[in-house]
Amino acid sequence: MIPTTTVKRPVINAVSTISRGGSAILLFFSGLALALLVLLVTYDVILRNFFGSAMNGVSEYVSEWLMPATILFGLAYAEHKNEHIRVTIVEDAIKGAPRKTLRILGQLTVVLISAVMAWSSLQLAIESFDIKETVPMGTALLSVWPIKIAVVAGWVWLTVQCCASLINIVFDAKEEVHPEAGSLSELEMEGDPRV
Repeated sequence: MIPTTTVKRPVINAVSTISRGGSAILLFFSGLALALLVLLVTYDVILRNFFGSAMNGVSEYVSEWLMPATILFGLAYAEHKNEHIRVTIVEDAIKGAPRKTLRILGQLTVVLISAVMAWSSLQLAIESFDIKETVPMGTALLSVWPIKIAVVAGWVWLTVQCCASLINIVFDAKEEVHPEAGSLSELEMEGDPRV
């Protein structure tokens, strides 16, 4: 176990604050994209069902712009809150240093995968920008290269957040614990002697 000294604590806090802030900003844009997605689809459904016409390009805007932004901009915040879906059967069966080693190896794997995805999406974004990639949208064309650049931001920030999570695991920094439905109560989570 690597102890967290008073010298390292401010660095860990700074990394955590920066990663949390960036993740919250991307979460805001994820929510904004989701709200726009809902409004566009609702508007299109109303037009189709009540007026017999449709708004041109709704499915293209939703699938090419809003869906990727909604998903990728929210990933880092989910990592920060430790709310990704996980299967912890093996981890729960192990205690002490081997458990921490397993968690470090798992988090290193996540960092590596997200970094590879960031690198790959960067290559695709550069290629898309070079050719000014578009997709057909009825009789018009919809540019998709700007969202591909935004996708890179989502993967890069997920990588940053995964690195911050790794630092928290290595230095035994305090992690946020989120009780699940049907799990221990908040008093039990805090170790309250009244329980």
